[in-house]
Amino acid sequence: MQVFAPYEPNLKKIKRRQAMRFGMPVLVFSLLMALMVAAVYYAQQDERDQNQAKLIADALWARQNIQFQVGGLINSLQALTNDSLIYPSARLAASLNQLSRSSGELVAVFRGPELIPIVNLEDNFDEYDLEAVRQLISAPVNQRYESRLDGLVGPFLFQGRHYVANVSVAQRGEAVTAGLIDLDLMLEKELPWWFAQDNQVELLDASGAILSRLVKASPGAGVYMHTTSLELGGLQFQLRVNSIQEGPRLFNYGITGALAFLLLLLLLSFIMLWRDSRRRLEIEARLEEEKLFRQSMQDSMAVGLRVWDLQGFIRYVNPAFCNMVGYKPEELIGIPQPLPYWPSKSTEEYKRLVADVISGNAPPEGFETIYQHKNGKFIDVLIVEAPLKDGRGVHTGWMSSVIDITDRKRSESLIAEQREKLQAASRFALVGEVASNIAHELNQPLATMVSYAQAGMNLSQRGASLEMYGQLFEKLRDQAQRAGRVVGSVQNLVRKRKPTRENVRVVDLIDSIQFMVNSTAMLHQVRLHFDIGTPDFVLYIDRIMVEQALVNLVKNASEAFTASQRIRNVWIRARQLENSFEFSVRDDGPGLSLNNTEKMFEALVSTKPDGLGLGLSLCRSVAESHGGRLKAEAVPTGGTCFTMDLPMAVRESMEGEQSVGAN
Repeated sequence: MQVFAPYEPNLKKIKRRQAMRFGMPVLVFSLLMALMVAAVYYAQQDERDQNQAKLIADALWARQNIQFQVGGLINSLQALTNDSLIYPSARLAASLNQLSRSSGELVAVFRGPELIPIVNLEDNFDEYDLEAVRQLISAPVNQRYESRLDGLVGPFLFQGRHYVANVSVAQRGEAVTAGLIDLDLMLEKELPWWFAQDNQVELLDASGAILSRLVKASPGAGVYMHTTSLELGGLQFQLRVNSIQEGPRLFNYGITGALAFLLLLLLLSFIMLWRDSRRRLEIEARLEEEKLFRQSMQDSMAVGLRVWDLQGFIRYVNPAFCNMVGYKPEELIGIPQPLPYWPSKSTEEYKRLVADVISGNAPPEGFETIYQHKNGKFIDVLIVEAPLKDGRGVHTGWMSSVIDITDRKRSESLIAEQREKLQAASRFALVGEVASNIAHELNQPLATMVSYAQAGMNLSQRGASLEMYGQLFEKLRDQAQRAGRVVGSVQNLVRKRKPTRENVRVVDLIDSIQFMVNSTAMLHQVRLHFDIGTPDFVLYIDRIMVEQALVNLVKNASEAFTASQRIRNVWIRARQLENSFEFSVRDDGPGLSLNNTEKMFEALVSTKPDGLGLGLSLCRSVAESHGGRLKAEAVPTGGTCFTMDLPMAVRESMEGEQSVGAN
C-alpha cells in the first residue's frame, strides 16, 4: 500500500538565506539598543545615588533639628524647676503656658514627688485621663527623683499615643517637675512643612517598634529610605525617613527615550520584514504540498466525487467516480448532455434530475438512481448533493458524493427473500398445531350436510314441495361454503404469497384467531379471555400475517405455564388508541426467562427445548411492516405481556370511511 508522505519545505536553507540578508543590520541595531539601555541604566543609577544622598542629608538635618528643639525644651523645663524654689506657683504656671505655646509637644506638667498636675496645656486631658497619666508615669519619675537624675523616661502608651516624661530635679534636690511630651506632636511641630510634604517620618524605639509616624502628603514609596539614631534626654530612639519619591523611570530623558523608541521601531520593521520574507517562501512551498496532498486525498477516496458548474457541465471527477462508470475524466469533463453513463432509455428523466440539482431542489438527504457502466452493466448509486462555494463564499456549483450501493441492494433483496422463507416455514409449523381445529370445523359442516341429504331423501319419499327443497339446498350451500372457508384459511396460511392489505373488522379478526387457538388452549388447559373494546372498528391490514402473529403470541402464552401451575389464564385484548390500534396478549405464567427482552426477538433464539426461534422474530416483522412495534414486559403480579401496536392499520383505514359489514 502506498503511503503518502507530505512534502516539507527546507526551512534550514530558508533561514540561512535570511540570516545572510538581514543578519548584519539586525546585529548593528541590537548593539545600538544594548548601548542605549546601558546608558539609560547608568543614568538612572546616578540619579538614584543623588536622591539617596540628598535624603541622608535631610534625615541628618531633621535629627539635628529635633535634638536642638527638644534639648531647648528640656533646658527650659530645668530652669523653671530651679525657679520654682524662688517664685510662686502662679508665675510658674504662666511661664509653663508660655513655654507650651513655643513648644507644642509639651502637653502637661506635674510638680513634686506626688506629681501634682500644675498645667494641663490646652486641656489635652480631662480630670480622669490626667489622673491615669499621673499613675502611669509616677514610678519611673520618682525613681529618677530619688536618684537625683535628670532626663527623659518612657515611652508610655496611653489611648493609642506614645509619650515621654522629662524629669527635671532642682539643683539642691528640693523640687522636681515632670513634663509630658507627645511624640506625635514632637514630629509634627519640630519638622518643617516642606520636609513632611516630601517624606514619611517615623520615630522608633531602640528595638525598632514604631512609636510615632508623620505622613502629610502620601506614604513613602520605599525606594529612598534612611534610618539614623536619635538621642533625647538620655533615651535612645531611631529616626526613619522614607521619601515619597519613586525611582527613576526608564524614559526620564525625552531625547534618549525618543531615540530609543525610533531604534526599536526600526528593529521591529527589520524583524517583520525577516518574518514576512521567510513566511512567503514557506507558504509557496506549503501551497504546492497542500495541492498535492488534496489531490492525493481525493484520488484515494472510495466515494465518487463529481462537481457540477451552474450551467450543468461537469468540472471535476475523482478516480473513484471514473472507476464506477468506466469512463476517463476527459470523456466526462465539459461535455454536453446527455452524459455517457446515463441509461439511453431514461435521458429525459436524468436531464430533469440535473436541472433539479442545479436549481437547488435536490433532496438534502440524497436520492437513489441507476447509472450504466461503460461495459453496459447497470449500477445502483446513492447521490448526495452539496453546494460548492469558493474562498469568498460565492456559490459556484454543486459537489456530488456518489456511492455505489449495488451490493447493498442485492443484500437487501436476499434478506427480504430469506425473511419470506422464514415466514413460510413458520406458517407450515402452524399447520400441525391447527390441524385438530380444522378437523373439528370440517366435521361439523360435513355432518350437517349428511343430515340435510338424508332429510332430502325423506322429503322426496313424501313428495315435498319445491320451496322446501330450495330451503334444504340453501342450507347445504352454506355448510359447503363454511367448509371451503376453513380449507381456504389453511391454504392462505401455508402458501407463499405477496403481502396484501384489506379492510377487516376487529370482531372478524378475533373470531378467526379464536378458532385457530382453541385446540391449543384446550390441550394445555388454559382459559382464554377476550376483551374487544371496539368490535366493529375496521382495520386496514394484511389479515393473514396479523392472524399468524397473534396466533403465535397466544400459542407461546399457552405453552409458558409450568406443570405445577393449576390456574392458567391468557388475556387477549384489542383496543383503539389515538393514532394506532393495539393488541396485547398477557399470561399469568412464570414470567420472562431472558434478562434482555430484545434478545428474544432475534431469529433462532428460543427458550423452549424444541423451539425454532422463528415465531417472535416474525411477529416483530409483521408489526414493523405495519409501521408499529412489538414489545415484551414483565407483569408485576407474575407473567408476561406482549403488546403489538399497528399505527398504519388505523391511518390507512381512516383515509376513507370503509364499511365491511358484508365481509
